Amino acid sequence: MTNSDKFVDIYNKIDIYLKKINNSDSYLSFAQKVKRSNNKIVSRFEDELLSFGELRNAIVHHPKIDSKSIAEPHDSTVSRIAELYEIITNPKKVIPEFQFEVFGEKKDSFINDILIKMKKMSFSQFPVLDDEGLVCELVNNNTISRWLSSQIEENGTIIIENVKVVDLIPEIEFKGNYKFVSRNTSIYEAYDLFINQINEKQRNLDAIFITHSGSASEKLLGLITIQDISNLI
Repeated sequence: MTNSDKFVDIYNKIDIYLKKINNSDSYLSFAQKVKRSNNKIVSRFEDELLSFGELRNAIVHHPKIDSKSIAEPHDSTVSRIAELYEIITNPKKVIPEFQFEVFGEKKDSFINDILIKMKKMSFSQFPVLDDEGLVCELVNNNTISRWLSSQIEENGTIIIENVKVVDLIPEIEFKGNYKFVSRNTSIYEAYDLFINQINEKQRNLDAIFITHSGSASEKLLGLITIQDISNLI
């Protein structure tokens, strides 16, 4: 099988998948299916898909010379369209990619031990949990810095004895600055939540929490920061 045959075969699989997920009419062209798709992953790779559509047309609609296509794709091109097919039809999910035990603290927890844990475990934020163990806020390094600056006495000393998590909450700059997603959310959909927040509110989400169905009333399965997911994407 030539590279052009392999390329067209994978292209056709993508075309069929687009028709299925868009529930589109058969008369729509590949380009129209791509442009009209509500699938965030398809939209993310729109330019590449459209380019591959043009290459497919060059292969299919031009006569062959000595039984060879005048537009024979490189190995890397075939590998890339195969990779896109997998990404679109079976994208990586946030679970198990970001699954781990999330460190959280209750409002009445003292911050002394928390600060030690944060340094030892190298994390910059933690969810505040209510009596049922559900997220009710998020404290990060910025919150702690704001609280510390508000506690400096005239002689420059800061007393943190008997200080609890609840004392930090008033210093949270953007309250509720987090979202929840289900375990079946793709990494691309999760990444778009960060980007949309930046575009719409000119600030980044502090974190995305993962639960079974995306409900805040469920146990935490993991946590995503923009740094973590940017490196993966």
